[in-house]
Amino acid sequence: MKKSTGSLLMVCLLALMAGCMPRVTPSSSRYAYVTNEKDNNLLVVDLNTEKVIKTLPTGRIPHALVFTPAGKGYVNNRGEHSLTVIDGNNLTVLKKIPLPATSMQIALSPDGKTLAVGYKDALLITLIDTATDRILGSVPIGRDKNSKKPIRIMHPFWSKDGRFVYAGDNLNKTVVKIDAARQKITATIPLKATVHHFITAPDGTIYICEVRDNRGRLGVAVLDGTTDRIIKRIKIPMPPGETARGHHGKFTPDGKFFYFCNEGGRTLAIIDTATLQLVKTIQVGKGAGHTYFSRDGKRAFIVCHHDNIVSVIDTASQRLIKNVSVGTGKKEGHSGYIGDDGSFYMLNAADGMICRINGRTLALQSRIKVGRNPMIMVVRILPRR
Repeated sequence: MKKSTGSLLMVCLLALMAGCMPRVTPSSSRYAYVTNEKDNNLLVVDLNTEKVIKTLPTGRIPHALVFTPAGKGYVNNRGEHSLTVIDGNNLTVLKKIPLPATSMQIALSPDGKTLAVGYKDALLITLIDTATDRILGSVPIGRDKNSKKPIRIMHPFWSKDGRFVYAGDNLNKTVVKIDAARQKITATIPLKATVHHFITAPDGTIYICEVRDNRGRLGVAVLDGTTDRIIKRIKIPMPPGETARGHHGKFTPDGKFFYFCNEGGRTLAIIDTATLQLVKTIQVGKGAGHTYFSRDGKRAFIVCHHDNIVSVIDTASQRLIKNVSVGTGKKEGHSGYIGDDGSFYMLNAADGMICRINGRTLALQSRIKVGRNPMIMVVRILPRR
């Protein structure tokens, strides 16, 4: 009886786990939406057949791409004052939304109802209603000193509950917290560092990926979103000749460690989330940028922006397993994706390819020709075409 009950529980658990993951049926397929900065378009690629099935025009220098739960997509155009709106289900362009400045990055609220836009050349956060595509307002976040620094804001970021938008003011070196509903600043947090990216930790704190501080050092700041206070700044040592240019970070699936990439060199830093201590740095490919974990959490794939390398880390031993060459180009995009079979997909921007790495052998398995300078890839499941 005990054995039967245990077996039943195991079956139920496996069914529950399977229900939590999108499933590809015989009548559906995974499609990769890829922005190409030099072609001013967005390609849709069927990852099953590895063929381009649609080309959609965008504005100049399309970069980031996000989708609402209903499938409406937004592309930020870094070469003009606009967003391009697409129907991600029917693969058509819907419209352009004029903007007050040149967007750098976009972020969708957790419920998908509001889009936040940050700018290269303006200290503003613009909020857009995704149901109507109407601009709700633009919030100035700091004093713009007409600095020659080209990027005012890197990535806007939403709190987990969707109430607040955070932005790094890279001119005044502060973090600004905005009440989205009231379009009012509720806190300005001194940081003395420029900011690239934010991410929420499993315990609810917010990790701030700094580009560099006033002394040119690399680090991660941990913010208490309730008190608006910096709990700790974790300094990351760099080898001689490496410069600080912090990029993105990601938590291991179990939440115990934070992997932080330095695009200004080869350093991947691993931080213990319980103690907020640096436990290890690993030298990976040139221009460490983004981390993607295998579905079982046993491996981490590091996209390195300034060579043709994807570095693979064993998460248990926290050691480099292999540097996988993905082509001849010296520039990689900003996206990665883990397939159902464990394959890792990434963008080789210089070669204009989606590269597929076998998750078991860690060998380059295939390359799919896309456009010139592909930067962002988002994968969705749609009915097969």
